[in-house]
Amino acid sequence: MQISFIPSESMSVQGKKHEIYKKYGKEWSIREQGGGNGNWLLTKKSDILVDGKSYRSFVLEHYKKSRLTENLANKFREDLTSGAIQL
Repeated sequence: MQISFIPSESMSVQGKKHEIYKKYGKEWSIREQGGGNGNWLLTKKSDILVDGKSYRSFVLEHYKKSRLTENLANKFREDLTSGAIQL
């Protein structure tokens, strides 16, 4: 069983709204940065993959947390290997 943690990412880009949504809209969350000057903040949430399948929501619900951090992912990995959690 392969467990991998993918950290969150963010970046700023410049351009027109329709260009940004066309290029990044499927993978990134997009917010306007500034007062309509063409700057955009793109973010991706962190994720935890078990054999290629996302368990982000499962981990957050199980531990009653709102943010997925690397420490929480490590705790999930330990609990999974020790048998405390069954998938």
